[in-house]
Amino acid sequence: MNSIKILVVEDEIIVAEDIAGRLKKLGYSVTATVASGEEAIEKVAENQPDLVLMDIVLKGEMDGVTAAEKIRSQVNVPTIFLTAYADDKTLQRAKLTDPFGYIIKPFQQNDLRVAIEIALHRHEIEAKMRSALKDSEAARESVEEKSQRQNQYISMAAHELRNPLNTILISAELLKIDRTRSSDESQVKTIRLVHSATQKMNQLIDDMLFMGRAESGKLKCHPLPINLVEYCQDLLDQLQLGNEAKHKLILIPSSVTSAMLDQKLLHCIISNLIVNAIKYSPNGGKVTLELEYCLASEGDKEAKFCLSPQYLFANSKFKNNNYSLLIIRIRDEGMGIPETELGKIFEMFYRCKNTEKIKGSGLGLTIVKKAVDLQGGTIACESKIGVGTTFTVALPYVALASKIQSDNI
Repeated sequence: MNSIKILVVEDEIIVAEDIAGRLKKLGYSVTATVASGEEAIEKVAENQPDLVLMDIVLKGEMDGVTAAEKIRSQVNVPTIFLTAYADDKTLQRAKLTDPFGYIIKPFQQNDLRVAIEIALHRHEIEAKMRSALKDSEAARESVEEKSQRQNQYISMAAHELRNPLNTILISAELLKIDRTRSSDESQVKTIRLVHSATQKMNQLIDDMLFMGRAESGKLKCHPLPINLVEYCQDLLDQLQLGNEAKHKLILIPSSVTSAMLDQKLLHCIISNLIVNAIKYSPNGGKVTLELEYCLASEGDKEAKFCLSPQYLFANSKFKNNNYSLLIIRIRDEGMGIPETELGKIFEMFYRCKNTEKIKGSGLGLTIVKKAVDLQGGTIACESKIGVGTTFTVALPYVALASKIQSDNI
């Protein structure tokens, strides 16, 4: 928190010193305290703070609203307004500057901290969103495709971000209204809601950034040594912590544990498939992650045992004299995918008709397919309505020779 720099704009010297003191106690760095809008503009350009606390009513020719508007037009620095009183006309002007929050004087130290943290979260998210949109735009092959895809991104982002944004805004209002009546436990719960909503927004933005990098050819496969069983168990443990529906996440490990794989791409594959399995399964259902190692020659019975018919049908990339495969199967007991839609599930933004009441972006399986393709693998899906779904991923990989030999003795 010490790296966060804040500029205080307040024309009452005693109030300005009090605010600066509170900020320092909270661990923030105060770049300066100034008394006018003109000074604020100069200090922002000079010190480049991370956030500006701006009193709306300032003495002199320029009030806080005008100063905030000029700062916004010059640099990308979020502003939080401080006010004890302002007429309706001034407040309407303030809204046009798109402030990141309001603090009503007098305020408590906790109000100040919450307002700052929410403003910084929002600013960070908006910066990521701009970067994601920029990356995705650079990947377009034609003006028509660029326009169509941009509209899809904006529409999807606006729809998916609305709920967590509302959660953040409502939580902020609750903290402001109930600051004298609510307990510490209630405030902690509200802040957790803000944190959860922020995580959901960050995940959506990370997904968009992944797609932007993948489509522009910037995403590469970088295999590194990995203990496969430990890695998968740790990942399941992490997903179990956020599993509010209390699904049972089960790992069926392979006898071969050491391998060379891209951990980030592997994480994209397993985490997205597990999260989908949880999302589309009944509460308390069972989700199984099964690992299997396959070392075989083309046409061997062992290969046919490891691979389902779908793989043997289209798996030209594995048709070498000898190959080793990691087989990942993820099974759930969920609603299932209609047979007529199985061929469309990896398309960007596509969502099956029977999932309309469940929130989702339509990016998860597209990301899985990209991550599989980047590693030279393949993926197939088997599903039955009301029974469940199984995704099977086959990845070519290099297992450590000593471990393979010991397993084959």
